Amino acid sequence: MTTAISVLKKVAGNAAITAPLVFAFSVPAAAQDNFLAVDRFVPHVSTVPANAGQQVGLFLHEKLAKTTAAEIDAGQVPNDRVVLFVHGNSVPSIPDFDLPYKDYSWMNYLAAAGFDTFAMDHTAYGHSPRPTMDDPCNMDAANQAELELTTHRETCSPTYAHSLTNSQSDWDEIDSVVNYIRALRGVEQVSLIGWSRGGPRVGGYAARHPDKVGKLILYAPGYQASQRSDAPSTVPPGGVPMGLQTFDALMNDRWESGVVCDKQVDPGIREAIWQNIMSFDSLGSVWRREGVMRVRIASYWGWNEKYAARVTAPTLIMVGKQDGLLPAAEALYGDLTATDNNVLVAMECSTHFAVWEASQYKFMHQASKEWLVSGEFRGHKNGSYTAEAAN
Repeated sequence: MTTAISVLKKVAGNAAITAPLVFAFSVPAAAQDNFLAVDRFVPHVSTVPANAGQQVGLFLHEKLAKTTAAEIDAGQVPNDRVVLFVHGNSVPSIPDFDLPYKDYSWMNYLAAAGFDTFAMDHTAYGHSPRPTMDDPCNMDAANQAELELTTHRETCSPTYAHSLTNSQSDWDEIDSVVNYIRALRGVEQVSLIGWSRGGPRVGGYAARHPDKVGKLILYAPGYQASQRSDAPSTVPPGGVPMGLQTFDALMNDRWESGVVCDKQVDPGIREAIWQNIMSFDSLGSVWRREGVMRVRIASYWGWNEKYAARVTAPTLIMVGKQDGLLPAAEALYGDLTATDNNVLVAMECSTHFAVWEASQYKFMHQASKEWLVSGEFRGHKNGSYTAEAAN
């Protein structure tokens, strides 16, 4: 069976990889009765400047129902039911999309509906390579001051004084993963779901590879209509490859500050999220008493009015009304002009972190399924709508 759990090759330090590494991923006992989870490292020749030309493994997490796995084993091609999730700027894919907390897992929801779901980690996230990010000197002085290391007492200069990744290296990684999934499942197209910074990644990719993309879902996407179209001819000197994000910065400064409704957030979910994030950052989890996220710094281009107009995939945009990216999402919706199969939904009582909020996560799951199945939102192929919060 193509989805069987096995170890194809032992790899030390995520170095050169000539075959996907597959290993079992622990899921709650109840979920094990219905789902199959498989983790792989997809072979990829890096175009990240810090390790360009090296063959690396990009972490790819798969979740599907056992009934779907049996269909695949019997030779039935899943066709329009293959989906790839792409994370945002700071949190890796599993805490975003397969959070093991109650029924918040977006991947579980779609897998239960018959989809074969995948989620990838870009370079510098989760189990994918993190070149230059093991050195605490490779961040600015303010971030170094956040550390609680006995071996790192004085501010030091970066050993790699550049941003880490860029738009093209992200698109190259998505392309390797999409091509791998297409070959694995025997399908021509993969639908894409991107959150936040994952919006420019999957949107920019869809504009450049329309033949490989089925449907597109952009959740709270970043977007700048006037962003330059191509890479700068020269890389500005200086800079650092990473920064840090603490529990307080994520949960309070970025999230809680935008919460406006009663019972919008389950009080137990924040700790569950943080523990899951820390399980994917072995160094960050010990660089501070409660742990800290190592977050890459990147340069971006090529997701603007010109390329938004080239997206041919039916596109659903979902964004919270308390999200500062709402204006950007509205501008993007106006610039998606290649087809008239585009919908914008503004969600009440929700922030940038709606996928973790009791007020809207179930709506997001349901809306995504309808869109992936039919290319419609509540029977409509286009238009701008508001989603009321759950009671």
